[in-house]
Amino acid sequence: MYSPNADWFELPRQGPFRTFRMFYETSDGEQVGAYIVLPVHANGQGLLYLRGGTRNIGMVRPTRLMQFAQAGYLVMAPFYRGNLGGTGKEDFGHHDILDAVAAFDWLNERVKRTSVFGFSRGGQMALLLAHYRPVARTVSWAGVTNLVWTYEEQRTMQKMLRRFTGGVPDQQKQAYQVRSPLYFPPQGDVLLIHGLYDENVRLRHATNYAARYSEQTHLKVYQYAHQFPIHQKIAVTGQVIEWMLSE
Repeated sequence: MYSPNADWFELPRQGPFRTFRMFYETSDGEQVGAYIVLPVHANGQGLLYLRGGTRNIGMVRPTRLMQFAQAGYLVMAPFYRGNLGGTGKEDFGHHDILDAVAAFDWLNERVKRTSVFGFSRGGQMALLLAHYRPVARTVSWAGVTNLVWTYEEQRTMQKMLRRFTGGVPDQQKQAYQVRSPLYFPPQGDVLLIHGLYDENVRLRHATNYAARYSEQTHLKVYQYAHQFPIHQKIAVTGQVIEWMLSE
């Protein structure tokens, strides 16, 4: 089930887990790179980790994935198209949602149950994925749910968002809406983690999503900003893993 493919490149070990870089293909023909972390004691489940940021900003680190592998998950973490040798160009939740869909399908063929964890922009991807695929448990930590709000909140991102969408929100309403999980009901249960003082992705992203999909969504708000202190980050991640493993 977990046998490495001949095309995988094994990275130097950090702790007991074997970590690989590999490529997989999306439905629109792009080659996307990803990390794979093998558990020592497998629980038969998969965890798709969707990173935040764009390009080299927010690139996933294998050490972050090891807490999930420690719990027995087969972990997969895509880089998104166009990064670290991958083909195509990422576009912040439109065509590159296919990167998440293909990764989910890859994992789901190899395990009995697949959950998804996304941070910031990765939370946006995780919630969109939960609309298109029957994710067992979906976690969005500081996730974007309405891209128009992100445009309003983050002036430093406005030029990038105009490039991805083709213009400002008033001119490109559909381009912003298609990237906004707020308008796409999820399949399965969702857990939202958010910092009360988050200035990068404001709390309204979580509260409005939780209100709209209240029957499926659990919201936990902490007295922190976008990034939690490391000890709290590890503790909350442990609680998240317990929730994902619960039936």
